[in-house]
Amino acid sequence: MTVSANAADHPYEVKVFTAETGKLSEHQRVFPGGTADFAGVPLGKVTVRANELCPQEATVSNGEVATVTLTTTGC
Repeated sequence: MTVSANAADHPYEVKVFTAETGKLSEHQRVFPGGTADFAGVPLGKVTVRANELCPQEATVSNGEVATVTLTTTGC
């Protein structure tokens, strides 16, 4: 998971929610231009959100890396 470098000059609390239940699975603080790796996210569809940034969806599967970039445009 990456936060776009032009997003702002402050960190974002990035949260991963499971699509099936809508419950928070993981969260980390990420600075613009920074990248975070999430472990322990359940398999299946997830939504990645951070205040002021466009939410993104991804599918987590066994043995594959899901990548997501959060930006301020394209919502």
